[in-house]
Amino acid sequence: MAKTSTYLHAFNIGVQDKTALPRVDLERMRLAAEDQTNLICRATGPGFMRPGLGYLTPSAGSVECRLKEFIFGATDAALLEFTNQALRVFVDDVVITRPAVSSTVTNGDFSSGTGWTTTGVGGGTATITGGKLILNSNNVNAIAKCGRSVTTATPGVEHALRIIVDNGPVTFRCGSTTGGDEYISETELATGAHSLAFTPSGSFYVQFSSTNIIINKIVDSIQIEAAGVMSIPTPWQLADLSDIRIAQSADVCYVACDGIQQRRIERRSLRSWSVCLYVCDDGPFQLTGRASIRIRPLALNGNTGLLSSAPYFTTAHVGAMFKLNHSGQTITQGLSSEDSYTDPIRVTGISSGVNDRNFTVTLTGTWVGTVTLERSYDGPDTGYVAVKNYTANTVETLGDTDDNSIYWYRLGFRPGTYTSGTVTAKLAYDGGGGFGICRVTNFVSATTVNVEVLTSFKGEAFTLDWSEGEWSDNAVWPSAVVLSDGRLWWSGQDRIWGSVSDAFASFDEETEGDSGPISRSISTGGVNDTKWMMSLQRLLVGTEGAVSTVKSSSLDEPLTPTNFGIRDSSTTGVAAIDPVKIDTRGIFVERAGNALMELTFDGSVSDYRATQISKLTTDLFGSGVKSIAIQRRPDTRIWIVLLDGSCVCMVYEPDQEVLAFIPVITDGDFESVAVLPEVIQDRVYFAVKRTINAVDVRYVEKMALDTDVKPATLCKVMDAFTTGVNGPASTTIAVGTHLTGESVVVWADGAPLVTSRGVPATFTVDVSGNITVPSAVTNWVAGLAYRMRYKSARLAYGGDAGTAVLRKKTVDDVGLILTDFVRQGIKVGANFDDPYRALDFLPIMTDNETQPDIVLSDVRDEEQFPLAGEWNIDSRVCIECQSPFTATFLGQVLTITTN
Repeated sequence: MAKTSTYLHAFNIGVQDKTALPRVDLERMRLAAEDQTNLICRATGPGFMRPGLGYLTPSAGSVECRLKEFIFGATDAALLEFTNQALRVFVDDVVITRPAVSSTVTNGDFSSGTGWTTTGVGGGTATITGGKLILNSNNVNAIAKCGRSVTTATPGVEHALRIIVDNGPVTFRCGSTTGGDEYISETELATGAHSLAFTPSGSFYVQFSSTNIIINKIVDSIQIEAAGVMSIPTPWQLADLSDIRIAQSADVCYVACDGIQQRRIERRSLRSWSVCLYVCDDGPFQLTGRASIRIRPLALNGNTGLLSSAPYFTTAHVGAMFKLNHSGQTITQGLSSEDSYTDPIRVTGISSGVNDRNFTVTLTGTWVGTVTLERSYDGPDTGYVAVKNYTANTVETLGDTDDNSIYWYRLGFRPGTYTSGTVTAKLAYDGGGGFGICRVTNFVSATTVNVEVLTSFKGEAFTLDWSEGEWSDNAVWPSAVVLSDGRLWWSGQDRIWGSVSDAFASFDEETEGDSGPISRSISTGGVNDTKWMMSLQRLLVGTEGAVSTVKSSSLDEPLTPTNFGIRDSSTTGVAAIDPVKIDTRGIFVERAGNALMELTFDGSVSDYRATQISKLTTDLFGSGVKSIAIQRRPDTRIWIVLLDGSCVCMVYEPDQEVLAFIPVITDGDFESVAVLPEVIQDRVYFAVKRTINAVDVRYVEKMALDTDVKPATLCKVMDAFTTGVNGPASTTIAVGTHLTGESVVVWADGAPLVTSRGVPATFTVDVSGNITVPSAVTNWVAGLAYRMRYKSARLAYGGDAGTAVLRKKTVDDVGLILTDFVRQGIKVGANFDDPYRALDFLPIMTDNETQPDIVLSDVRDEEQFPLAGEWNIDSRVCIECQSPFTATFLGQVLTITTN
């Protein structure tokens, strides 16, 4: 017989498949485990009892939710909770809740104009009709305003305004005086729902305004929010939650979801949030329209319509943009204030013959003042000089003889030349050409739709030169979004779009040079429905068929319209699950949903390479992956929620060659995970489905810190736990009604509550959320128990003639190196399931001395003690610990005899 003493010094290898354990030729298998449930490891090797999950609150309506991160900085973050068409926000682990106040915005639903003051500057109009507030500036530089005062009997208490904007943007402010903005600084509210918090010292004044020329901007309502949790409506239903993709820039999250128009989630202050449409008013557009269809606008500006020469429009066109090009240039705009000017026309050509340089000036309306025709050869925005003055309505054809020069002409009231009224100023020029852009607001018929004009049309004739926007229900909505190289990138189906540099809401094709927008087909072959995008050293696009690399000609060069290419870096398709970024590496889920892939940059081919990093743990991911989140402090841990309700903690430190997969289970099902940054240790949050008192509920819970599992005053190794301080000490503990009817375990005043050695005391929570313990306690933590288990790999060591695999062996003795542990809670043995060979507790006596039961912050070399093992060709060592006990394992020494 051969006897050997083997030191297993690390727990950072994690679980391996049973079929992989015979690979004893791999050095890592000596330290691997067949079971390491709830035994989290540090990258440096120690393994410790998984921290418990602290109860925060039920999910909204106690229904399934998805948790996502809002991260502004290392100490400035919020937790977003998405449920069926609703969003809640957690700040400092507390969901934003509005207090009760007595204020009311009278006629805030605009059912009546009573109490509202509507004013217009320079011809702007504000109208309350049909339960809506309609703002229209009508003329250049005009302003439409509407406001009112609101009386409050609860000054000094936070108020929140719920504002619904049907067609934005509108400008809003709130102050203590008429037109003031002391409480809410002037801000733009886009189409959507807004919850704006402030604390008035008395009565306050609210005001809406708009300067959009001739376009109706519509506000549906403004109300004081009722007491309760802030919940903002969203378009994403339960089935859509897994498809949400978010890219954050400062206080704005850009959100993509397959089949749904993009949104912006905006944080306006710590307790003020909005969910609104993401819109671009200048693109992107398809290359051309349908060759057999002609389209014309019914007016050059404002709220008007489009007419097609044949049936073309459908209800799916609502929200779509159209761009129409016309020969010639016609500008018609209203002027009713000084220092206001029309858009310019661009004149070129020669004056001889047909005279390419003639244009017409038309002035109509009732007005008093002096309208000046101005000309510039510097550009459309500067360098204007006076050409001619008008003091009455006129129609006149003008021109110049400066052949082949480019001039810009415009009409306007110079400072000090306007008296009253509104002049409709028109410039018409047959030369050149230009485009106008509109957005469809309503479907009328197959040949007619209503639109709002975003850029004035240059003519009203039918044209074949038109194009439709690339984003709409009729075309496609992007399914992925990311920020990279100073651009906001969207992708959907087989397309990818990059915004104008540093202008995340612009895709203006007129932007020249390297900063111009980018619009391309992915077209790398195969299936290209985009599931995600990720910005590493290069921009990566994950599709159903491949991972594609978007790259310039050189690694360090930015992407531009002329320096842009897409190539497949991996033909492994991806699942519709957010990837995670780890410095220059990426982790994603393979298309089938049950394998983890790693993206690393390969300098030999100057591209990213995808490799499977879960090959030895395929059984662990058999049910499929549901969601992923990454924790960077104190170690890199990737939390992976599986479809069967379990979770896997992947400890990943590639520089130290650490890759460990550790199963995590609870009394219920994990459904979502998110991680927020913190200076010492990142905060991990789970959405958990539990059965409490025979009823299915869903809770948002926060994982305790690694340091919280030490056996100190409190030891947080329970789930759905709550903590408290009884003052004075009491036998009654208010656990909370969230655990009514359940059995809980307790740690109080520095020790676990037990009934006998190694047996935790359990207490049933009554309908009031209380339990009664045998003796009075002060500091306590109580929650649902869970169990940590460790089962070693095959013991292939100790043979006297080669390997000990398939040779009968027995583990004679086991010694443990421990710290921060409760002795009576640790059990060791050869088999978890053998009723005749139960696991044994750590010895209480060593060398006739009683050993301490609780060891805190001290490393203990526990002498080897006999193991109740047996002769077996596959002998193992098993360790178990259950809440409310705890332990941190630094190593183990096994004495093995092989026959």
